[in-house]
Amino acid sequence: MSATSTPRSTSGCSQAESEAQAAHDGDAVLLDEIARRAEMPPDETRAPLHDLTRVHRPVTELAGVDIPDMGPRWEAKPRL
Repeated sequence: MSATSTPRSTSGCSQAESEAQAAHDGDAVLLDEIARRAEMPPDETRAPLHDLTRVHRPVTELAGVDIPDMGPRWEAKPRL
């Protein structure tokens, strides 16, 4: 992924995550839902989500919250 495409992808994933979470009454959402809304393949959605959780930090990754485990979910951090 080039440096010029990362911000656009990160922005698109951030918006897609927010829209998906809103559609699920504020619940954290799975990668496939975010990827579908961002119109990106799931494997290309992981890197921007990593940036959103580890670099920019407006999103939190939740792991191990489902029984059975369906993979990580993401949710936007509340704004203060």
